Amino acid sequence: MEAAKDAIIVRCLKCGRKNRIPGDHLGDRALCGHCHASLDELFIQCLQCGRLNRIPGDRVHDLPVCGKCGSRLYNDYVRDVTEETFDRDILNIDETVIVCCWAPGCLLCDRAMPALKKLAPKYLGRLKLYRLNIEENARLASRYSITSTPSYMLFKKGVLVKTIEKIVSVEDLERNLRLLATR
Repeated sequence: MEAAKDAIIVRCLKCGRKNRIPGDHLGDRALCGHCHASLDELFIQCLQCGRLNRIPGDRVHDLPVCGKCGSRLYNDYVRDVTEETFDRDILNIDETVIVCCWAPGCLLCDRAMPALKKLAPKYLGRLKLYRLNIEENARLASRYSITSTPSYMLFKKGVLVKTIEKIVSVEDLERNLRLLATR
């Protein structure tokens, strides 16, 4: 009976059947008991051609492409936010959000954006990542006193918790994201 407490239930994304995985087998490659599909694979439908693509769980963060038409199955982990969408996407949700404030032509931002995109897959499900162009959204940047780029604002449940400035290296960004995510 002790093993039943450690078990988890995983729904097969192919056939929909629920599967019980014992706690001592969580690291194993689990298969659905009904259709024998791997339970660590996702099925993503291409928005261009409609084909259902099977993506291994460890490759889902690599921005996969459709096996039929070659289109990206999704484009980016970091979404854009504007003055029009800020309240809806940032302030009116009960999740943790990081907003990267950047400006076109900023050399530090040119280094920070790839670092943010590289780290984003690690934080999927724990926090949402957005980028804010402060030149196109000057009123919003002014509202939060953003004067230098890149700057990062951490929101928890719609409340600004912290702002950090001028971090561009992957290591510094990850260290700060870890600190911010655990607050």
